Amino acid sequence: MELRNVRIVTPERVIENGSLSIDSGRIVAISEVPGTPSGLTVLPGFIDLHIHGGGGADTMDATPEALATICRTHATHGTTRLLATTITQSNAAITAALANVAKAPPAPDNGGASVAGIHLEGPYISPSKPGAQPKEFVRDYDQAEFALWLDAAQGKLRQITLASEQPGGEALMAACSTAGVVISLGHTDATAEQTKSAIGLGARQATHLFNAMNGIHHRNPGPIPVFMTDPRVRVEVIADGHHVAPEVIAMTYAAVGAERFIAITDAMAGAGNGDGLYKLGGHEVTVTNGRATLADGTLAGSVLLMDQAARNLRAWCNLGWQEIAQVTATNAADQQGWHDTGRLIEGSIADLVIVNDELTVQATYVGGDCVYSAA
Repeated sequence: MELRNVRIVTPERVIENGSLSIDSGRIVAISEVPGTPSGLTVLPGFIDLHIHGGGGADTMDATPEALATICRTHATHGTTRLLATTITQSNAAITAALANVAKAPPAPDNGGASVAGIHLEGPYISPSKPGAQPKEFVRDYDQAEFALWLDAAQGKLRQITLASEQPGGEALMAACSTAGVVISLGHTDATAEQTKSAIGLGARQATHLFNAMNGIHHRNPGPIPVFMTDPRVRVEVIADGHHVAPEVIAMTYAAVGAERFIAITDAMAGAGNGDGLYKLGGHEVTVTNGRATLADGTLAGSVLLMDQAARNLRAWCNLGWQEIAQVTATNAADQQGWHDTGRLIEGSIADLVIVNDELTVQATYVGGDCVYSAA
């Protein structure tokens, strides 16, 4: 298959009128070509490391049908690879969700994005920073419980959000490092010094920066300045304008640069499904005008989709095509060690999204197969 007369965004340059050829699910050739450009742009498919749900379904539903709905919903908006994300819940509920994702095929057979693994968000977090996580299920690290989850996930547990300052935090991080699980600090009451210590012990990511952590004070900095200035750390950001103000997102991007910024959605069941009532972790969530909240007004995930995140970041941070590719795909891939995706180069998996100049998705390809077309 060949995509011709398209703008191609590679890590090295932007080819304004090019050809991209795919064979056996891989990119086999990229070149400049003569002719009239189509006005379409090919980007690496969006990679979302933090998705709870979409299309009315949730990872915690723990059914193949729910997972397929999530994958189809997000593929419609350009996502080609995702981590299905759990929420703080009972042992049984989390175990069921992990086992369900573990059974999912690595390549989509549902016309949707590929489920590349699991992001375990909680339950080993700070009870003072639960956000929308059900506080009644927040708990300290349990070695036997975590071992059970590693077994249930069958090697697909790729990332964890934890609060390192909680009892057992160091032992949990050691267990994650041994298992090859990316440690992301979030829902945390940590000080700056505690955050530095956790990074020294292997933490390499911040979960939805600014949300569910202490804010910045000029004499009590908390974790945020540490995340923003340590070159070993990448930061997740929910770029919906509700969780973090556009001006603060622009400030963050200026501080960390394109290399350390990871766009995520933190999407819940209402994403792609409109306003209404939904469930998240057993809580009732109301979505009104694109804002998802609990009854007390607490933000409860988002209804953001990755194409809108890309549009927002381009507008708020003045991103070019290559920077868009980096924050929506390349950095996430590199964070997970997926060096054969997240970039358009010869030999890479043909996970890609075709957009127009307004970043409206025209088609999504996963492993060279078209899983969504606007035509």
